[in-house]
Amino acid sequence: MKRGHAWALMLGLVVVLMIGTQMPGSLRDGIERSLHAPIPLSSLAHFVLFTGMSGLLAARPIAWAPRRIGACMLVLAVLTETLQIFAINRHPRLLDIGIDMVGFAAGTVLSICLAKAHAGDGCAAEVRPQEARHG
Repeated sequence: MKRGHAWALMLGLVVVLMIGTQMPGSLRDGIERSLHAPIPLSSLAHFVLFTGMSGLLAARPIAWAPRRIGACMLVLAVLTETLQIFAINRHPRLLDIGIDMVGFAAGTVLSICLAKAHAGDGCAAEVRPQEARHG
């Protein structure tokens, strides 16, 4: 994927997130009821969006460091929850920030593991035996 395409996709995911964040609570609840979802779809959507955004930022051609991705995703999670104050019948929840950050972790780890698997390195952490100390 070209760098410009990756950033365009990232922008698209952020736009979808912002639209969903400002959706009135009654509309969101109506959609979830009509789909007979066994779990809250808005929480699932946040997890999937944050997984996708983090995975995209961790993968080439962007390839940001996990710490940088985490900082950006935390700011975005807090921002989207804070913006819900202005949406009708919506309320910010710390649990949703946690769900967003689990999505960040999942997307980052998945992207790094896929990159390592593609390179033939595998995903498991390398464990080296400790060297004996001579006294």
